[in-house]
Amino acid sequence: MPLGHQFSVIAVHLQAILIHGGYGVLFLITMLEGVPVLGMAVPGHVAIIAAGFLARIGDMDLGVVILLSIAGAISGDFIGFMLGRRYGLSFIDKIRPYFFVTDAHIERANALLSKHTGKALIIGRFTPATRALMPFLVGSSDIPAGRFWIFNIIGGTSWAVISILVGYAFGAGYHIAAAYFGRLIVLAVILAIAIIWGYRFVNANYHIFKRYELFTLLINLAALFFLALTIQDAFALKPFMAQFDIAVNLFSAAHVGPALARIGEAVSAIGGPAVTGGIGAAFGLWLAFRKKWRSSAIALLSIASTGAAVGVLKEFFMRARPLDHLVPIARGDWSFPSGHSALSAAFFVMIAYLLAPKIRSWARREWFIVLCVLATAMIGLSRLVLNVHWASDVIAGWSLGAFCATSAILFVRYVGNLLVRKTIR
Repeated sequence: MPLGHQFSVIAVHLQAILIHGGYGVLFLITMLEGVPVLGMAVPGHVAIIAAGFLARIGDMDLGVVILLSIAGAISGDFIGFMLGRRYGLSFIDKIRPYFFVTDAHIERANALLSKHTGKALIIGRFTPATRALMPFLVGSSDIPAGRFWIFNIIGGTSWAVISILVGYAFGAGYHIAAAYFGRLIVLAVILAIAIIWGYRFVNANYHIFKRYELFTLLINLAALFFLALTIQDAFALKPFMAQFDIAVNLFSAAHVGPALARIGEAVSAIGGPAVTGGIGAAFGLWLAFRKKWRSSAIALLSIASTGAAVGVLKEFFMRARPLDHLVPIARGDWSFPSGHSALSAAFFVMIAYLLAPKIRSWARREWFIVLCVLATAMIGLSRLVLNVHWASDVIAGWSLGAFCATSAILFVRYVGNLLVRKTIR
């Protein structure tokens, strides 16, 4: 078995760990979503739909999911109600600048509440803008607790059951698609749809992203697809990329001479994780010193997230390296994914995004981007020249680095814009 299918203990028991931990996370998220202001930052609706989906494909128990979701929703709304009864509206005024709650959110909730308390609690539970505010506003009024409990139970139960059934229905076609494309590919497609929806939703409401940042989104989606493809292949007992990996390895062994090996070793040393990661981190700190907080956050998050992900995946899969490598390899330094490829991709994607727009000449700007792409490619290929990685390791590394960097860009652009809007207010 050329790729060395040796997995860590966590990898072997991954599904059981996620399932048992998922129940606790589900309850916590659905409960926190009812807490005023804080709940607006918690993806409770997404979590509960996902739980229904996992119940349909057999990874979670449907009955337990329904009970925990209902209990979490009712408990969270009760916490919000009690906070409103104890502290009143002054509580929201103090903390809402930190959680991006606007006057429009509060006005919408009050408008709904003024019509009918029962309808407000039930309908408000299905509305993202009012879900985390309605129980608190009800608690800050003089509405009796007994009346609140009636509509809290109705609203929390109906919201939980309907949301779970949506995810459950969506999961009905999952096994069919997974049989043809693989589970991780299907999950990557679902995640890609969520990313696209989020991008459009954010841009439609806040007009954050510039036109050229559409390319950032496209790179993010392409990287996600190839990353899912290589990870799914790494899980397989008979990897479909195994023949390609072996062919590339044998080609390198047969055609790489001493001169090309020295070039590969030099490129590999210049583009090592310590070099690209160190320069990237230093660049991020320098930007912070210049008080360019958003650019600094993009640089540091790109490098840090990529480095952390590489370390986790290496220990997770524990894939053995090729035996015919041309340079010494440290014991326990696993092959999948390539750290050189991942950190170089993250570094040059980040550099291209931050520096290319500052180049006024169109031709020079395009050449700069091309050089960033070529540098990333050369560093990854140098690992194949030295036969220290399989080809799929390098592809996974490129994909991982590009995905982490573009995700950092989109995330920081969104959060940074919201913080600026709050400062202006």
